[in-house]
Amino acid sequence: MRLINQIPILFALLILLIGCLPLFAQEEAQLPKFYLGISYGTSYSIGDFEDTDITNPDAGFAKDGRKIDVFGGFFLSEKTTLTGGFRYQSFETELDDLIERFNTENPGAEFTGSTEDWQTYSFFSWSAYRVKIGKRFNFFPRVGVGPLWATNPGITVNAPNSTITNNFNRSSDTGAGLGYEVGIGLQTNLGKRFSLLPTFTFSSGVVTINDVITVTDNVIVRSDYQPRIQSFNLGLSLGYRFY
Repeated sequence: MRLINQIPILFALLILLIGCLPLFAQEEAQLPKFYLGISYGTSYSIGDFEDTDITNPDAGFAKDGRKIDVFGGFFLSEKTTLTGGFRYQSFETELDDLIERFNTENPGAEFTGSTEDWQTYSFFSWSAYRVKIGKRFNFFPRVGVGPLWATNPGITVNAPNSTITNNFNRSSDTGAGLGYEVGIGLQTNLGKRFSLLPTFTFSSGVVTINDVITVTDNVIVRSDYQPRIQSFNLGLSLGYRFY
């Protein structure tokens, strides 16, 4: 449902791009040497990463988040590009479901909670192949891989004014792993130097966070937490080409 709600916005964006082509876009006669760019967009958490079931050891409790990319690349040929970049993602944590579950299981208790945000950092190297669509529009299937770091949010749920012992707590720490991304990018040139680049990608990665302490109903478990950080990403990028 979250993606369906974004469809009218995506169609409007594509129509705007196509409508602006005759005004701004031009085909460069000379192949650029390299380019730099920045991207901002939304990351939709999926899979175990968004799950809020405390019986699932891999549940991430992640809401939808935001991403920022800073990237640069080289034109290996007229159709092939190699790109490297840094990505930062932030995801809020879904706490209401946990509190509601404890309140339902314990009528009369008033559970409260506190949490933080997921923070992820990654360096990706992408390769992309240009597929030309008409004179002014290019389509880029892309795939990337690179190291990934993530800090999981600390989560606390309890009933401070009750004698009930039910509670949930997970400590926060940072771990490293490997991530990958597949998807597509669209390109239209705004003059000789600038390009507008909407992207639609799926990213996934596993990090190992050592010695995370999880407390469920006063039962303490210390273990290595290996969350799979999965998201569907929509972004709008602006690139600058150097000749």
